[in-house]
Amino acid sequence: MTIQIFDLACRDERIYFSPYCWRTRMALKHKGLEFESLPWHFTDKDKIERTGEGRVPVIIDGETWVNESSEIAIYLDQAYPERPPLMKDAAARATARFIDAWCTTSVFPALRPICVLDVYKIIIDRDRDYFRSSREKMLGARLEDLSTDPEAERAVLNRTLRPMNEMLAHYPFLGGDEPTYADYVLFGTLMWADTVCPQNPIDPATHVAAWFDRLLDIYDGFARKTPRARD
Repeated sequence: MTIQIFDLACRDERIYFSPYCWRTRMALKHKGLEFESLPWHFTDKDKIERTGEGRVPVIIDGETWVNESSEIAIYLDQAYPERPPLMKDAAARATARFIDAWCTTSVFPALRPICVLDVYKIIIDRDRDYFRSSREKMLGARLEDLSTDPEAERAVLNRTLRPMNEMLAHYPFLGGDEPTYADYVLFGTLMWADTVCPQNPIDPATHVAAWFDRLLDIYDGFARKTPRARD
């Protein structure tokens, strides 16, 4: 049976840009599970109202609905234990939670000036009022005023990524020799920028950039082949 995922899309419904949905897309690939993306937009909250939440990702696996990316990863490991684990033990789960918290407190704040206006430009018209009002309230600024110095903002992002750059100098993945869900948490966060921005803001000379390329190429180049807004 094919798993379905409500997947945040822009006007071009081939382009899926949610960082959290990307975590789930990579998790499904890691488990070797067939899935179908159902294009979802910010104002499509009625489509997922049975979850009690207004956000994606949401997966449908037979009769089971699961929402929130970390809960989906836990569910996939429990429901499909015979397939490669996303988080093989408590240590792996703790690492994934740490990376999630670090992305929330450090990486996303560095990415928002770079990405948010580009998101606004590519979403469908009916989402624009919602997106503008919710993001401007959250960020305390007009979308057009978030970015004032793109070069400096990219420098901030790459300084923020230094801990990962140091670690990835010694290991190909955050999980060591093989990727784990912790890798997909950070990858999904950075894939947001790679999907919506005119260029990827990661410094191409860094170990993080090499790691990102490795994850673009796994699973027969699944992430690399996915359309971007700049295509």
